[in-house]
Amino acid sequence: MTNPKEVAQWLKSNPDFLVDHPELLDTINLPHQAGAPSLLERQVQRLRSENRRLEARLKTLAGIAGENERLMQRLHQLTLEVMTTDSTSAFIERLFGKLADDFRADRVRLHLIRHHPELESCEMVATLPEQRPDWLEKLLDKGDTVCGRLTSGKRQLLFGEQAGPIGSAALVPIAGTGILAIGAESVERFHPGMGTLFLELLGTTIRYRLDRSGAEHRKRA
Repeated sequence: MTNPKEVAQWLKSNPDFLVDHPELLDTINLPHQAGAPSLLERQVQRLRSENRRLEARLKTLAGIAGENERLMQRLHQLTLEVMTTDSTSAFIERLFGKLADDFRADRVRLHLIRHHPELESCEMVATLPEQRPDWLEKLLDKGDTVCGRLTSGKRQLLFGEQAGPIGSAALVPIAGTGILAIGAESVERFHPGMGTLFLELLGTTIRYRLDRSGAEHRKRA
């Protein structure tokens, strides 16, 4: 065990040690006497700084929670509205219209793995080619929503002639179905750090409706 006198002597020989390691002040008991005020002040400053950081973090989390709650309410309302449509094509058109009006989507395209007979005339729906680029195959296989800026090649593949003004996009893989591409002219609208729960639930809603209509079509056939 280290001798207290040796510790005291070492600290005396290294007067800047606590300055270089202020985190130790959080664990040291300091009496209110001569020589201690500067150390106490540094400890108080550290605690205040930590409190400010925690308060800022709490405010950020509260803001995210509030935004998520609003998104969930809007998704619920959107689902109720689009699920009552009579046809699959009407469902897609109304869904994409709501995304444009309520969720600031400037461009929306749905790319399907397989041809859907009820969506042949829908301009906003396309069937993916059998030979797909590696990045798209990986996106479909992994199944994670990706948000951010796209290369010109990716924009062109996903949005075609409407790719020019797109500054950022959200790519939502839909398991066994395809990919939903949502574009915005703003480069800040979709970014890598944003929450994707709403987008993933939106993809689930699309898959459910397409699976249901596909099953009904097979029965009629």
